[in-house]
Amino acid sequence: MPNLRRNDVPGVALHITQRGNNRQRIFHDDDDFQRFAGLLIQFSEKYGISVHAWAFMPNHVHILATPAERKTTGRMMMCIAGQYTTYYNQKYKRTGTLYEKRYFSSLVDYDEYALIAYRYIELNPVKARLVSHPRQWHWSSYRHNAEGLHSSFIVPHFSFMRMGPTLLDCRRAYRKLVNETDVDSDMYNAFRKQMREAQRLQSVFGSETFRLQMAAKLGYKLATLSHEES
Repeated sequence: MPNLRRNDVPGVALHITQRGNNRQRIFHDDDDFQRFAGLLIQFSEKYGISVHAWAFMPNHVHILATPAERKTTGRMMMCIAGQYTTYYNQKYKRTGTLYEKRYFSSLVDYDEYALIAYRYIELNPVKARLVSHPRQWHWSSYRHNAEGLHSSFIVPHFSFMRMGPTLLDCRRAYRKLVNETDVDSDMYNAFRKQMREAQRLQSVFGSETFRLQMAAKLGYKLATLSHEES
C-alpha cells in the first residue's frame, strides 16, 4: 500500500504518533527520554512549530503540535528520528531502523476535539497502567499544562485558552476535565478508536464540516472515518 499524503495545514493542530519497530522499546532510561525531549525542543523551534502537548511512552511518542508553514512537520520529525536513531544505535550497539514505518498524524478540529486530544495524549500512561494519575508520569506535558510547571517551549492551543478568562483558570478547568475522564469508559474508548483511525488514514479527528474545510484547503479529498459513514 503506498504511503498516504501528509496533511499539514498552517495554523491547524496535528496529532502525531511514532512507534518503535515491532513495538520495541525506544526509551530505556531517563537519558533516552531527555535526549528525545531535547531534539523535540530543538527542531520544533527550528521549524516554527508550536508544541501543545506530548507524552513519551516506552515504545512510542505522542505529540500535539501546530505548524506555521506546510511541510515543516515532516522535516521536524525526520530530523528528530534521524538524530535519535543515531544516538540510540551508538548507545545500545545496534544497527538498522528504530521506528515502525513513518510517523502517523491527523489534523485536529478545535475546541472539544483539541481538548480530547490533549487528554488522550497526557492520559496515555494511565491507560497503559504505568501510573494511576498523569502527574505521576514525568515524561509528558501534563504538569506543564495542568499545574503550571515551567516549560521553555510548550504553547497552549487556543482551544485550551478558551476554557477560562486567565491561564490559571484554564489550567484549573483542564485539571477538572482530566480528573473526570474515565479511561476505561465506552466514550473514552470510542474517541480513542476514532483518533487511531484518523491517524491511520491521514485524515482528521473532528467534525464533518472540519473535514470538508481541510480538504478544501489542501485541494484533495480526505478519508471519512468508519464511524461517520452512513
